[in-house]
Amino acid sequence: MRIKEALPDVFKKLYPLIEPKTQVLPAMSLLRFHEIDALPFPFVASKSAKTRPRAVYGFSSLARIMALKPGQFGPFLRQPCEVAAERLSSVSASGGLGRLLDVFAKTRFGFALVEDGRNLAAFAGLPDILPLYASGTLATSLTARDVGSPILSVPRQASLRQVLTAMFEHRYRRVFLAGSDDFVSDRGIIGHIFKPATLNEMANGTDDILDISVSEVESMRAHRVASGTPVEEAARMLKETGPGQCLVFDRVVVTPWDVVMKPWNSRKLTISAS
Repeated sequence: MRIKEALPDVFKKLYPLIEPKTQVLPAMSLLRFHEIDALPFPFVASKSAKTRPRAVYGFSSLARIMALKPGQFGPFLRQPCEVAAERLSSVSASGGLGRLLDVFAKTRFGFALVEDGRNLAAFAGLPDILPLYASGTLATSLTARDVGSPILSVPRQASLRQVLTAMFEHRYRRVFLAGSDDFVSDRGIIGHIFKPATLNEMANGTDDILDISVSEVESMRAHRVASGTPVEEAARMLKETGPGQCLVFDRVVVTPWDVVMKPWNSRKLTISAS
């Protein structure tokens, strides 16, 4: 099935774009406000390497913040956000849906530009894929037990720097607070760092933006499911519970990446031809 046929709604969605010269602070604040994973730059249809589409990704921007030394955070906020941008992979809307999933697998970002002609483009992410199970476009016999990953847990007193180090080491976007079903995501950390109260503290002389306890970041409660829950049902639950959510059972976590990409990568996902 072609991407344009499988995901017609992505061409109807309004998605915020950010100019490359916009400062980091308003760009990251937009990520926080819209609760999204990436901010694309305006699309320019060209084969020139200099005009390939780019975007500011929340997860990778946190890596840049981690590399800052004390006193560098303020100047970083005033830099153009193009310093934190990465290439945005793209696919043709006339290509098969499997091509989009291949791009997700290759880049490890669940987000890509979908091109349809020289002037029309849309942005597709894993949340757009989840409903395709309910429509019958996607099918798999796998269960939550087959696709889940061990929970990554941290002590409540761990600093944000320690938490992010663990996230990047394991390539996880969620860490659980020890002994609970409560978790903190990369999106939640961005929301905390760039909320006005935190920025005001920085203005008053706080040296290290990441030298605070993870317990100060607003957490979310994961939804419990049975280990034998079909992946199709897990996808429905993840879609209904909203952005950033996940499912848990027996110290195992199931995310949108797990229910889409693990079946795809293991060749146990079927895509309807029509």
